Amino acid sequence: MQGGECNGQSSAFPRRGDGRPRGLTSERAEDFVRLVALRAGNTVHTAQFVKDISATVWKSCRLLTGEEAEAREAFAETMASLSANRFARLAGYSGRGALETFVALSVRDLLAERMLRLLQSDPRRGWSAFERLFNTDIVRLIRKRLPHSEEARRDVYQDVCLALIDDDYRRLKTYNGSGSFAGFVLRAVDHLVIDRMRAAVPRRRLPTGVTRLPELEQEIFKLVYWQGISEHPDVLAFHLGSCFGRTVETAEIVAALSRVRSFEPAPANLHGTPIPTDQLDDLTNPAEPSAEDQLVQSEEDEQLTAALETLSAAIATLPSAERLYLTIVLAGTQTPPSRDVARLMQRPVEEIYKLKQRVLQHLRDTLSENSTIKNWRASV
Repeated sequence: MQGGECNGQSSAFPRRGDGRPRGLTSERAEDFVRLVALRAGNTVHTAQFVKDISATVWKSCRLLTGEEAEAREAFAETMASLSANRFARLAGYSGRGALETFVALSVRDLLAERMLRLLQSDPRRGWSAFERLFNTDIVRLIRKRLPHSEEARRDVYQDVCLALIDDDYRRLKTYNGSGSFAGFVLRAVDHLVIDRMRAAVPRRRLPTGVTRLPELEQEIFKLVYWQGISEHPDVLAFHLGSCFGRTVETAEIVAALSRVRSFEPAPANLHGTPIPTDQLDDLTNPAEPSAEDQLVQSEEDEQLTAALETLSAAIATLPSAERLYLTIVLAGTQTPPSRDVARLMQRPVEEIYKLKQRVLQHLRDTLSENSTIKNWRASV
């Protein structure tokens, strides 16, 4: 490596003894080396880097335009903007994700500027370009807020699109060029989703009919419909025992639950897990995410979702006794003592210890070599 390049690295980043930036994996350190060479104006590295990213830039341009001729024009414009001032747009890269993905997000911001100009001159084509650019991110954000209902997510997606189109795309056109446009869009979408949730989720008041029922029925209603606790009598018995300070018999619970079901809340438009209105104020993040923040968050969300799906599939393979054990120990915010689990399952305490070991061993054996779980564990 040329002396000028080494000097550029030394001045820009703290170094290890072997010359790599501190606190980074070897792969991310190599990304930094590539970036420093670009910023230093090394022509060989620049030519190779342009070749490496061309496919990514072209794919994004095709996504924006949908037509090859226009995509070529967008490609030339985007590459010129990206490489200007020795790739100054990439100077904010800090190594939290892959450099190629950071480039893709930077390209999307450049294409978003083109899309905004298109909204002014040809709104129909501009909106089509917007959806092609941001559909995946908007869907992912809505899924994060509303994980339990595909129907609800479709409804909210339509509402968000209508709000963005409203008043001649007023919300999108308020972008003033400060910060990442992708961050601006996702923040606007997040506010729209939360507004939708506020409108759909009523404040927590027991239905009038439920208030006329005995206290046992009222508590069961709260557990099942407000807290999402399983309707399994053994699980409810555990929570009700803590509430009433006595053992509530299974027959009592079954009878009370049947009366409560007649007051089951009608599904709200969101069809999701109820969220108390007083908690909605805490859902927004006041800081506009940077391109790299978006990269890291989207990677983490995808890895966590995949890991949870794998874990759910593994739990489904457990025998019924082990599944009931997991339902009980995971139902509350704290793991109940083994003696309480034994009472609920009507089994000796010694057997509960054996159940626990069998469950843990089964999950370890199933998940230890699973690549999805390995990727998620490496990310946290």
